[in-house]
Amino acid sequence: MSLVDALLGGSGSLEKLTIWYEVKLGPFALVSYRSIQALFNPSQLRYDNRADWRATGTVAQSVAGGFQRMEFQATPPATLNVDLLFDTYEGAPKTGAGGLLSSLTAMIPDIPFFSGGRSYVNVKRYTQQVVKLAHVQSELHRPPVCRLQWGKTVLFVGVLTQLGQDYTFFMPDGTPVRATLHCTFTAYRTFDKAVTEVELHSADVAKRRVVSRGDTLDSIAIEEYGDGSQWRAIALENDIDNPRALPPGQVLVIPKLTP
Repeated sequence: MSLVDALLGGSGSLEKLTIWYEVKLGPFALVSYRSIQALFNPSQLRYDNRADWRATGTVAQSVAGGFQRMEFQATPPATLNVDLLFDTYEGAPKTGAGGLLSSLTAMIPDIPFFSGGRSYVNVKRYTQQVVKLAHVQSELHRPPVCRLQWGKTVLFVGVLTQLGQDYTFFMPDGTPVRATLHCTFTAYRTFDKAVTEVELHSADVAKRRVVSRGDTLDSIAIEEYGDGSQWRAIALENDIDNPRALPPGQVLVIPKLTP
């Protein structure tokens, strides 16, 4: 086994991080998927999760008690931050390029005023593929949902919500040949799933609910509070004048009950 094979895990090549994204080629076409393969695998992945809490209570109560009551608000979607390096100083990468040897080549200092006959290409040919993931696709009417996969491992499913572009190396004619894209992907959930996945089930916390066909305010009050007579609280919170007219798909705020 060669040194290169040993450093590459014995296979002679590395699996590449691949971004699969939605495409729809016509108004009546089915959604399919295309892929963007990273030229160089990232050295770090950063996952962020957050829970939002609100401190309640008066200042006097806080000073006297030495604490504030913490009230849970929500759990925003998780995010994945990843930096993607693109380098085309050596020309268009070949299939499977960008492994250890290419990474080492990219680290060698270059003098941009002497091309040395290199067949470089504009790095934007590759970075723009990622940039388009943050744009609205005409047939989807939104940016595409992406699946980041590295070999057999699915790293994340989400949408590209923030993108920074650093171009750091240029040829004498101004052609950029090296760039780093700083990407933030936010976990994707459909609206209905996001609403119905609320984990709070007690009557002393506020939450949201999607109206289903056949739902009435009193039936919802029975399910949420165990008391059908509490339908007035839901009607008042949502400014409902006709409690019998609940269109399916409407999102109701289910207020918490106070003693």
